[in-house]
Amino acid sequence: MDDYITRVVFRYVLLFILLYGLYIILHGHVSPGGGFAGGMVIGMGLLLYFLLFGLEWRAKLRRLPMDVALVFIGLGGILEAVKFLLPHEHGPVGMPGTLFSVGIISVVNFGIGLLVASTILSIFYLLVEED
Repeated sequence: MDDYITRVVFRYVLLFILLYGLYIILHGHVSPGGGFAGGMVIGMGLLLYFLLFGLEWRAKLRRLPMDVALVFIGLGGILEAVKFLLPHEHGPVGMPGTLFSVGIISVVNFGIGLLVASTILSIFYLLVEED
């Protein structure tokens, strides 16, 4: 797409889209949302960016988001298992209703969000390669 106004406006809007997706991911255990919903917002924002600015990014970012997401999910699961095995006095416990009130669940939500966003982009990769 060669529309200059659309590109300039979307450059500024993309930051707010990504921040809103991150907000949904981090506040998923306190309010409606979570990893899936925030990952969809981030994935669709990045997909729109790639549709507006071209497809030169494919060779560089082919497998990186999926690998990072799997590492975050694995680390979050291990940390939650360690927290579960520790006595209540030693585990990280926050105030109910705050952002980090559930310990490491936010890390798992972040990993799930990154996994969903990378899945959206992977589906787009597969559809573009069909041409």
